[in-house]
Amino acid sequence: EGARMRHTLDREGAEYKVVYGTRTMVERINSQAEALGITTPKLRRGRAIVNQNSLTYVLINLRALQRMRHAATEARLSVA
Repeated sequence: EGARMRHTLDREGAEYKVVYGTRTMVERINSQAEALGITTPKLRRGRAIVNQNSLTYVLINLRALQRMRHAATEARLSVA
C-alpha cells in the first residue's frame, strides 16, 4: 500500500509542495536541535528541560534571522 501511494503521488501539485516544504523545514530544525544537544537532555527537572529547550529554540531562530539578514545584504550588494 505504501509503495503504491508513493508511486502515485503528484509531486508537482501545490499541496504536495507545501507539505514537503514544511517537512523539510521541520527536519532542518530537528537537525539543528540535535546538534545543540536538545534531543537527549542531561537535566532531571522538567522546568530545567523546558528552559533549556526554549533557549535552544531561541538560538535556532536567531541563527535563521542571521541567515535571512545576510541573504538580504548580499541581495542588496549584488543589485548595487
